[in-house]
Amino acid sequence: MRPKSVWVLYGGNSSEREVSMNTGKGIAEALRTKGFEVFSFEVKPGASFMKINWAQPPDIVFIALHGPFGEDGTIQGFLETAGIAYVGSGVSASALSMHKGLSKKQFQQFGIPSPKAFEFSGSEGFKKFLSSLDQSFFQKKWFIKPSREGSTIGIERFDPSLVKNSEAAFSTMCESALKFDSYILVEEWVEGPELTVPVLFGKAMPIVEIRPLSHFYDYKSKYTAGQTEYLCPAPLSENDTKLCQKYAEDVFRVLECEDYGRVDFMLGKDGLKVLEMNTL
Repeated sequence: MRPKSVWVLYGGNSSEREVSMNTGKGIAEALRTKGFEVFSFEVKPGASFMKINWAQPPDIVFIALHGPFGEDGTIQGFLETAGIAYVGSGVSASALSMHKGLSKKQFQQFGIPSPKAFEFSGSEGFKKFLSSLDQSFFQKKWFIKPSREGSTIGIERFDPSLVKNSEAAFSTMCESALKFDSYILVEEWVEGPELTVPVLFGKAMPIVEIRPLSHFYDYKSKYTAGQTEYLCPAPLSENDTKLCQKYAEDVFRVLECEDYGRVDFMLGKDGLKVLEMNTL
């Protein structure tokens, strides 16, 4: 049955608030063009979902909240407790997809290729991790990622050829990333084209190749007009296209996602590597 009343929730408390504001407005506008009765609700910084008047709930909620509290299962759990239908993945799939370290373990368990990575938690976890490393580790390139952030927020790029003291530089970068999340993923730097695959109801859509002008798809490249070129369909071989779409569908199924999502890849010299699943 087609829902009549749709509430779009956007804004929120996370570091991706500005992105969410634009997402929510775009979704609301698109829904109105399709004839839905749309009500937009901006979740103010520091505000609780409980402060929204749920006395006359909508037929369905379209969640446009990015990052923690919106993409990690929090709002999904609240809506389920209140008996309110919503679009997108459920509590467990949202939480698992949001946590890069946990989702990577799922990829490994089900044979889905992903870059080599390490994860530690907090300052004490970082000290133990650092003490376990030998000098060969600091001769390689790594991405240092807050495990539960999005939009490349808090990500550091470690390249030993660009620093004088590799260990000191790596430590500084990890400490910087810890300001954004207590869980940090240290991931192998894969050279090659960056790809993303939308998935709708479990079916992979055409692949997009992402070509940022800065050669790194950071926050500015993502959200500043003209800073990135998007090629769709991506100029891949038939075999890579089929394999990339298969892995995207595998990720969607393994993480038990629902409705829609997007899977990010790198195509390196060793083939396709899944980076993460984006549920919103």
